[in-house]
Amino acid sequence: MSDDYDWIDVHHHLIPNFYVKALAEKGITELSGVPIPTYNPDQCLKDMDKVGIDKAILSIPASGLHIRHNEFFRHLARNTNTYLADIIREHSTHFGALASMPLPNIDAAFEELDYALDELHLDGVVLLSNSDGMYLGDPELEDFFAELNRRRAVVFVHPDDPPFADMRKPDVPVVHIEWPFDTTRAVANMVYSGVLDRNPRIKFILPHGGGAVPYLAWRISILEYRQRDKVKKLRSLYDLIIRKQGPSTGMRLLKNMYYDTTAVTAQSSLRTLKELLDPSHIVLGTDLGAAPRLMASLVLNDLRSFDGFDEDDLRTIARKGASELFPRLVAM
Repeated sequence: MSDDYDWIDVHHHLIPNFYVKALAEKGITELSGVPIPTYNPDQCLKDMDKVGIDKAILSIPASGLHIRHNEFFRHLARNTNTYLADIIREHSTHFGALASMPLPNIDAAFEELDYALDELHLDGVVLLSNSDGMYLGDPELEDFFAELNRRRAVVFVHPDDPPFADMRKPDVPVVHIEWPFDTTRAVANMVYSGVLDRNPRIKFILPHGGGAVPYLAWRISILEYRQRDKVKKLRSLYDLIIRKQGPSTGMRLLKNMYYDTTAVTAQSSLRTLKELLDPSHIVLGTDLGAAPRLMASLVLNDLRSFDGFDEDDLRTIARKGASELFPRLVAM
């Protein structure tokens, strides 16, 4: 299947054999209850061609890993990032890549950030919604976010199991319900902590349509006026009482992020995204590599058939946001 949109997929997983083997040696054969599939570049390119994807931003998922061995994660991140850089060199016109960070080890994350962006020239980073219970927006990450801001980095926020995932709870797979809500928790914490205010140059991508963020945008935006360390009385007075436009300052923070389309292409979901965002901040995400090719086809078919998007909207979603985020790849 093909069209003239030249889709760029920003949520695309590549899972090499050495990664699966390294986890198996630690007794891990599943991530968040899902068996770990291997997915190589040849399979990736074949699937991209079949569903009509022109380029993809690769990442290697680390969600669901709960091993308290800092050195294991440090080496795993280095090996996976080097692997992705090799793939880009071999297929520079088709792939970009996002670097894994060995958080919650902050010193190791700083070291890997420098190596991944300065030596390997990867296109951004993946941060989990929480790393062993440390949520994005945690005060311990303040300097790390400041460095990401200095670099004008692209940050893909991938969900992880919440720290209470093993507690007694409804018998629903974690990836289906808790993952989108954990993205929402991370975003709410970044608003409440002021991270988004202090680091406006970071370009955030939220998978799965931002989890529940679009639906809860008003409530999350209110946190902008009740931040952890201060209450923004004058700002809230101006936005809520004088301008009478609701929590517009907080809403602007949420609208500045980019939201991908992975697993959220029901008509009602797309309508919610369209109400919140300019189409240039909606980007294609398929989860290929972790999800079967059929799911990617469904995402693209749903986007094409949604009655709220015209041809210009689809072309914008296909490339414009990704062009702003990943100009190197788009120029190839």
